[in-house]
Amino acid sequence: MRKKQFVVIGIGRFGFSVATSLYRAGYDVLAIDKDIEKIEEISTEVTHALALDATDEKSLFSVNISDYDTAIIAIGGSIQESLLVTLLVKDAGISDIICKGQGELHGKLLKKIGARRVVLPEQEMGFRLANSLKFQSLFDYIEISKGSSIAEFTAPKEWINKTIGEIDIRAKHEVILIGIKKYPEYEMDVNINANTKIKEHDLLILLGRDDRLCKIQNKFTFVQKED
Repeated sequence: MRKKQFVVIGIGRFGFSVATSLYRAGYDVLAIDKDIEKIEEISTEVTHALALDATDEKSLFSVNISDYDTAIIAIGGSIQESLLVTLLVKDAGISDIICKGQGELHGKLLKKIGARRVVLPEQEMGFRLANSLKFQSLFDYIEISKGSSIAEFTAPKEWINKTIGEIDIRAKHEVILIGIKKYPEYEMDVNINANTKIKEHDLLILLGRDDRLCKIQNKFTFVQKED
């Protein structure tokens, strides 16, 4: 089966992080930036790295970017360049385009001209910080919709050595336990049932409304994760 291929255009901090993370995950990644120093820095961290001006249609099309499944436009600074490159990538035939935006208006424009998704890094970092402060006992979280999240908590002291059936998490707390990272390896176990016993230092992956997750945090006693 062919590996999914990504082209990342714009290798600032955001683009560098996305490109190298995708490559480490096993995907083919082409990194493009007009700054030769940035390309030299990332050249050993991705499949291919090319120094070229992505706003130049002839240069961009010369590298056969239409062969790639997804384009990530991570250009910072120039909104005009970001919009132009998004249009060119769309014209090249790539239908799955993800763009870094620089504000709500920029994001709306990017979506109108072909971006499937717009990422606003500063806004998302702000949300992440706010949630990490709101859920002070968690180790990680993913916001899945407004007001709902997947949160990773250490097992509360009150739940240790009890089964999922005994705790009755869904009925009593209105959240769903979707998995457990079992101590000490912390490998995800999703094959859980009413007889699964929660052990000390396990990490629980809970899905639910933020207010319900906050209630759990405030009601129970949490301990530090064991490394």
